[in-house]
Formats: sequence, C-alpha cells, structure tokens
Amino acid sequence: MNAFLDKMRFWIPAHAPAWAVKASFAVWIAYKNLTMPQQKKSFGPLNQDKTFYVIRLYPPASGFLADYNYVLGYMKNAYDHGWIPVVDMQNYQTLYNEDSPIHGTTNVWEYFFEQPLDPATGKRYTLEEVYQSKNVILSNGSDQFCNYTGDADPEVLKWQHEMYLRVPFKKELTDYIEKMRASIQIPADMDLIGAPIRGSDLGKRFYGHAIQTTTEETIELLKTRVEAWSHEDRKVGIFVNSEEQTAIDLVRERFTHVYCTNSVRFVNNESDKVNRVADLYNKISKYENILQYLTNIYLLSQCDSLFGTMNNGYYTAIIWNGGKFSHLETIDKGTYN
Repeated sequence: MNAFLDKMRFWIPAHAPAWAVKASFAVWIAYKNLTMPQQKKSFGPLNQDKTFYVIRLYPPASGFLADYNYVLGYMKNAYDHGWIPVVDMQNYQTLYNEDSPIHGTTNVWEYFFEQPLDPATGKRYTLEEVYQSKNVILSNGSDQFCNYTGDADPEVLKWQHEMYLRVPFKKELTDYIEKMRASIQIPADMDLIGAPIRGSDLGKRFYGHAIQTTTEETIELLKTRVEAWSHEDRKVGIFVNSEEQTAIDLVRERFTHVYCTNSVRFVNNESDKVNRVADLYNKISKYENILQYLTNIYLLSQCDSLFGTMNNGYYTAIIWNGGKFSHLETIDKGTYN
C-alpha cells in the first residue's frame, strides 16, 4: 500500500461523516477480497498427507493486537477444517516489520510468538517448510471470524484462550516480561486492579471504535472499586498502563499504591501529532515498542481484577487471563459515530 492510501485509511474514520466512512469501508473490504482471496496452492512435494493454512493479513494490516486477534480467529478456522495454521507476516508485511532480522527472523509474528501447534504431531512448522509443501491454502487477507472488541462472550473467550495457548510467547518476550515484573517489586500481600487508560489515537474520534474513559473519569471510578474490591487481609494497589505519561502521573497523585513499568511513553502532548500508538516507534524501534506493549498487556492480564474501556489491548488481557479475574468491569461509553 502506498503512503497516501495508508494515511487515508486512518484519516477517514477520524474525520469523515458516518455515511462516507461506511461507504469507504465497504469499498475497501470489497477491494481486499478481490485482490487477496483465499487460494489453494501447491509449492512442492513435502507433507503430502497434510494441508497447511497460511494466515496472511492484507498489508500493512492494522494495530498489533488487532492483527493478533485476527490471527486467533484464522487459527480456529484452520483447526475447524483440519488444517495446520502457520502465520506469515514476512511475505505479507505489517506496520511492524523491521529492516533487519529480529532473533534471526523477518517474520513479525515470530518476533514475539511461536508458530501455531499441530495438535496431531505436537510440531510447529516453519514458513520455509510450508512453502515447499504440496497442499497449501493461502487465507483471505481480511476475514474477521469474530467481533473481538464487542461483548466479552464467554464461549468466544474460551476458544480464543485455547488459541492463545497454542501460540506461546517466544523466550525473549517471556524473559523481558519477567524482568519487568521483577523491577516493579509488587508486595506479596498486594492485590492489583489493572487499570489501562488509553489515550493517543483512541482518545480521538475513530468511527466504530469504543469511546474511551478519560484519565479523570477512570480515577473517579477507581476510587469506589479500590474500596469495594479490597480484602481484610490484603492491600489493594493499582497497576496502571497508558501510553500517556500524564495519565500515569495523575493516577500516582491520587492513589498510594500505584505500579507501572518504565515503558517509553508520550509526553507533553506529543500524541496530539500522531494517528496511532504505533507512532511511538519514532521514539524507539518498532520491535521495542511492541515488546513493551505486550509486556504491559500481559501484566494487566495477571492482575487480580481488571477495570477499563474496550479496546484491543484490554480485550487481549481478558483473553490471556482465562477467566481468573476476581472482578472484571468494562465501562461502556458507546462508540464513535
């Protein structure tokens, strides 16, 4: 996609009237389906008794956890058909591909996650092997197999958690998460309320996306939750995550036990000049940006309770938690129109 079209697909939902957004979405989906339909291919003689399903997203795809949740849906589709999924973010590039290999790979998926598991053999296949195999299906580049930022449907969350378990974190991500968790130094007798506060792109009008609570709204609501969700024998703290440093600072001013990572964040209204959180990679590399992002979302998923407004990060934390939150409360302010 050229730079102009990439810019327009973010400008239109932020500025155009609803009818124009709907029309442009319809045209865009039709164009993607026409130019990247599902296809059957034969690339070589290997694995003649297996069918592989190459998961590809229409370049340059979308925000990282939107991409991730698309992949979970494609994985379920593959398993439901008896196919073996493999994710290709190398030949079908995303917003997050680096110019040089990361951990020996140019496949963005493999920067952070293992390839999906073949339950029949316990094996994970490489792109190199798949592209030498006899039976290969290239996915449609834009299918959405569930509304992953709508209501947190228990049955949908169940299979999404199962898909998550089949694509575990790479060792480098796991090690980084553990390093960040240790640096926060959370007391053993402390229960945490996870409080994501989304600013930057989702703090502005973006058609169809959930309207986010402001920092002040979140703080006022948190006051009652800290009291209601406390236990007699345990302290209650807040793990706050935001790409806006101002939000972190305000929560720290209002509460005693506040924890966060030392991730790079927007300061001094920098996010007013960007369209998406991905533009943090102007401050750090794209890889480091997503490494920090995934770490914060995982730490949210491990809190005792979670409280916030729907977006891909918040929803992914719910998937990764697997239904273990003592309290889960989603604030619904409606969607932008």
